[in-house]
Amino acid sequence: MNIPEGYTDISKKKDGGVLKKILQPGTSDEKPNHGATVSVHYVGTLNADGTKFDSSRDRCAHFEFVLGKGQVIKGWDIGVATMKKGEKADFIIKAEYAYGNAGSPPKIPGGATLNFEVELFEWSGEDVSPEKDGTIRRETIEPGEALTNPNETSTCHVHLVGRHEGRVFMDQEISFILGEGAEHKLPEGVDKALRRFTKGEKSTITIKGTRYTYGSNPPEEFNLPANAELQFTIFLKDFDKVPATWEMCPGDKIKHAKDAKERGTKFLSEGKVKLALSKYKRMEEILEYEKSGDPEEKKERDALLLAAYLNISLVFSKLNEQLKCVQYCDKALELSARNVKALYRKGTATLTMNEPEAAQKVFEEILEIEPDNKAAQQQILACKHKVKEFEQKAKKQFKGMFEKMSKNEEENQPSASTSA
Repeated sequence: MNIPEGYTDISKKKDGGVLKKILQPGTSDEKPNHGATVSVHYVGTLNADGTKFDSSRDRCAHFEFVLGKGQVIKGWDIGVATMKKGEKADFIIKAEYAYGNAGSPPKIPGGATLNFEVELFEWSGEDVSPEKDGTIRRETIEPGEALTNPNETSTCHVHLVGRHEGRVFMDQEISFILGEGAEHKLPEGVDKALRRFTKGEKSTITIKGTRYTYGSNPPEEFNLPANAELQFTIFLKDFDKVPATWEMCPGDKIKHAKDAKERGTKFLSEGKVKLALSKYKRMEEILEYEKSGDPEEKKERDALLLAAYLNISLVFSKLNEQLKCVQYCDKALELSARNVKALYRKGTATLTMNEPEAAQKVFEEILEIEPDNKAAQQQILACKHKVKEFEQKAKKQFKGMFEKMSKNEEENQPSASTSA
């Protein structure tokens, strides 16, 4: 096999399928990993006669694609993965690594060998954040076994190296229950990202923003600024597989829900409200769609799900997310329409949101169930007081508005000396 001068065979099989020649060295030693979104310029020509068939430079716009996901021809996935930031290279790509015997009519004939001049500008990791807002990005260093992802409550065995601006602040091997990373001083972003990892995978994740980093209160021993951008290189060595919800029988669901409730109550008693919330949400996930025909199992399922809804509403109240608190109180009331705890919590949250009239109606419902409920009676008085405050404030506003309007009318009246 004759390789043109200056070119190197970078194909894994060393069959000359992808040849590379560096035209301009990169500006760093870093290379994009599998799953990174890369930004490049390119010019494509036919190797046979140099005819140009495509060019991002002619369009004056960078071309972006996700590396290693088959979004481009095979030769590109191989070639760009070898490039450094700022590097410009020429690739000779045979048909089997390009468009094969079919070609890409009308510009690329079947069996054509192609030349691509490619310049790599920058890249960012694969967006694995739940909201797809770029707050958690992953670059794969070593892929793991396909279709082997941990799930909620799996015990994960990992090695982690945490960095901030290049400084290592954590390097440890730990085992922890997925969803409880905070117990090992891991940010929530690590928990969220690991759900996308596969067994044996090694990847680097970058976490930005306030929600999935350490936020405004990082652990003191790490010496990190508030809301610091973080990088974690994570090797998921192994994990204990937990059955998916759909794989569980009703009895198993009840058992797992009880375990989650017990963990949630422990965390709540320790003031770890976010961890408690994750456990109560796990109960909801397990039980929400369970429709067992067995009367005893249904009774136990309904009691546990009601407890989950009530506890979730409590946590949201503690987090001052009153609207979500009300939503989960309503879910509890769908299961138990006369549940005083759900009604009281809903009324309190509604009052906190400055809706005293609506809150008063909720507390009055409680008195229909428990006429001597003194807490509800006190809250009704608070609601009436709040309504009175609003009315007095409104009167002052309207009075000031009318006085201002009257004054403007007087100023606009023509004086006696100017009247006809």
